[in-house]
Amino acid sequence: MVMTSTQVDEDSQHFYRKLGYKDCGCLVLDIPKYEQPMEMFLSKAI
Repeated sequence: MVMTSTQVDEDSQHFYRKLGYKDCGCLVLDIPKYEQPMEMFLSKAI
């Protein structure tokens, strides 16, 4: 299995999906002063 991550505001998530990766989770950091776009995780069986 291969796993990668990207932020939801980046175009690379579409690239990974075209390669057969599937969404498998996310991380939300919404703590004041540490906020950033949601990080999404993608995985693929090899």
